[in-house]
Amino acid sequence: MTMRALGEAETALTHHDDEDEPGYLYWVDAGELQIMEARSYTELRRPLRAVPLLTDVLAHYDVTHTRELALYLSWLAVALADANEPEDAAQAATRMLTMSADVASDRTAKRVQVVRTRLAPYSDIPQVRDVLSDHRWSA
Repeated sequence: MTMRALGEAETALTHHDDEDEPGYLYWVDAGELQIMEARSYTELRRPLRAVPLLTDVLAHYDVTHTRELALYLSWLAVALADANEPEDAAQAATRMLTMSADVASDRTAKRVQVVRTRLAPYSDIPQVRDVLSDHRWSA
């Protein structure tokens, strides 16, 4: 059902006349739709589909949108942990923590805790142990 809805959203995004442009297009573009798809795959625990989408979007995402970038990195960290790639998940989590350190956002703070929980089973891996001991988790 989720994937069907995303398919319908993509159709609506790409198949409209300029005169008949939906009002939501001021904030939804192909990149945002890709993020929504990747987040859906992450929540559905389909990391092999989520990771490439997130990696692609994050490779060219505007770094001035710190809050959003930190949130998207949190989904990447979770997807990587689900894909049994704890070292890469720790790297994404470190980037997320760095970006979110100066962002006052309840949503980002909640995502930080989700990532911490997902990394916890890998605490015997040095990179994960290092990131979990980072003081910014409690911020």
